[in-house]
Amino acid sequence: MKTKYLTENLRTTQVESTAKGGEYEYHVSYVYDGKNLLRMSCNIYKCNAENQSYSGCMSFENGNKSMNFPEDVEIAPHVTMFESILQEVNEGVAAL
Repeated sequence: MKTKYLTENLRTTQVESTAKGGEYEYHVSYVYDGKNLLRMSCNIYKCNAENQSYSGCMSFENGNKSMNFPEDVEIAPHVTMFESILQEVNEGVAAL
């Protein structure tokens, strides 16, 4: 019989999604196990007819929120959108 070395400690599900708000697109990735959100990241892109330009990122992990924006980006509307996305994700994961 072959020896097993691995013991599974955790199995997670990763979800990739997008949200739109005005001229911005939010690329969201989150990971959960059962009914607990483990982490979520959100990359923000400003979209126009020709291209997308990077506008920042926000994340949530272990109860901590982190944000990183270029100096010239207005942060407030993105924080509001992030909170809405985070609430929607948490409600969806809790309903599983």
